[in-house]
Amino acid sequence: MKKLLIPSILFFSLSSCNFNKEQAVDHKGSSDQSLCFCQKEAIAKKTELEYGIREQVKFLDEEEELQSIQSKLTEYTIPALSLSVIEHGEISWSELYQNPAFATQSELDCSTIFQAASLSKPVTYMAALRMEAAGAIDMDRDIESYLKDFHLPEGEQSAENPVTFRNLFSHTSGISRGGYLGYDQDSALPSDLDILKGSPGVNTPAIQVALPPNFTLSYSGGGYTLAELALQDIFQAEFPEIMDQWILRPLQMKHSLFDQPLPDSLAPRVAKGHDTNGKMINGGWNNYPQQAAAGLWSTSQDMALFLIEIYKAYHGKSALFTQAEIEAMLDQQREGHVYGFIIQRAGNAISLTHYGGNVGYRSGMTINLTNGNGLVYLINSDNGADLGNELLLSASAVYDWPHFKQTAVSRGEISEDSLQALAGDYKWNDQIDLSLEFDTKHKQIVLVFPNGDRYGLCPVQSNGLQLIHPKTGVMISFRKEDALEVFSLYGQKAVRKRF
Repeated sequence: MKKLLIPSILFFSLSSCNFNKEQAVDHKGSSDQSLCFCQKEAIAKKTELEYGIREQVKFLDEEEELQSIQSKLTEYTIPALSLSVIEHGEISWSELYQNPAFATQSELDCSTIFQAASLSKPVTYMAALRMEAAGAIDMDRDIESYLKDFHLPEGEQSAENPVTFRNLFSHTSGISRGGYLGYDQDSALPSDLDILKGSPGVNTPAIQVALPPNFTLSYSGGGYTLAELALQDIFQAEFPEIMDQWILRPLQMKHSLFDQPLPDSLAPRVAKGHDTNGKMINGGWNNYPQQAAAGLWSTSQDMALFLIEIYKAYHGKSALFTQAEIEAMLDQQREGHVYGFIIQRAGNAISLTHYGGNVGYRSGMTINLTNGNGLVYLINSDNGADLGNELLLSASAVYDWPHFKQTAVSRGEISEDSLQALAGDYKWNDQIDLSLEFDTKHKQIVLVFPNGDRYGLCPVQSNGLQLIHPKTGVMISFRKEDALEVFSLYGQKAVRKRF
């Protein structure tokens, strides 16, 4: 059973619908009107989603308490959420939700821009796909042949197995893994060349080809920065101009840009980023000179247009991408990923999903290529990941998606003494220190990660001893034959440390 918790006071933004889509304005202009809208036939499901937010874990035989988006903004201390839902290859509705507890936050609308974070990567890749079709680049050519002022240090690459645009964009180049934290607004921004070299003043190490290209999938923001530099060398233009020409303008993404730093004139249109405590990031946001990897500013509507074009191309109805290009892309799946997208299959359904996270921002997007259903969320808080996951779960339930399903378990019972006996320090995967703490107030075990994340666990019925985190579904499992000295997490063992 589901119990909807609908507050007696209807907060602004929920269930409001403007039936006519407003004309989007160019990102160099401004608009006095909100661009939020919903189609008339979408009202009921929009309301159902707004008041039907559920967590990852569903306990069987228990009444499920669904919450509202607004209550979730309060729970997670999130200032704002931009959300667009896609049905059958069209934007069904878009909305901007604000938390009234953030009194210093100006009134936002659907033209407000957020940092899209790593959603920048697939936008960059799809632009490069157009460049290849036009004969401007060769995805399989040695990247060295395009570079003017930078050359990769000697590493695991070779003339027979070089670093290329293709393996850079697919995270298989072998270049050292990692992402970017950006630079606060009081700091000078390094050039791409400085970033790649790890010059003084750069907050990331120099890139290196640590593994043979095409050997394994390994996330690399540095790989995208190398591609960014190569594209600028090829076109002899700044990266934002290149992206505007090849992808943003053709897709009518009129509120999107890769400019870093952001022009002063656009500062009033920014949803300012916030940390986990609800404190605004210094200056409102960090700057990301690594534009291909993390520098896109956008709206959920614009990112929805991007996804819709991929859906159209999959069905042979895009003016920008061919059906053959999308099919070839999908055929290059590796470890459940394709060019940074997570690829999911269920029967005939194929979905592409991508997530992002910059300092003060979290983002996510998904599209079912078979039926054109999906959504985009942009959140201006470091706390946004849990809400983003819950939006996907809840949309899946409301719109009957084949993916993003809840984890159904039956609650178990474990004595307080037995729980206390699990507390201790553990070494996970022979590398990472984890700990289990007993929370005396809530009578539960808490899984603590090295970064300080704390997951309160509930026991579930099983043959062994399993505990689960209701919000995320993170589960640990003990086996009695290991004398409760070892648990598994994500398929890897964590062994109790003895001093």
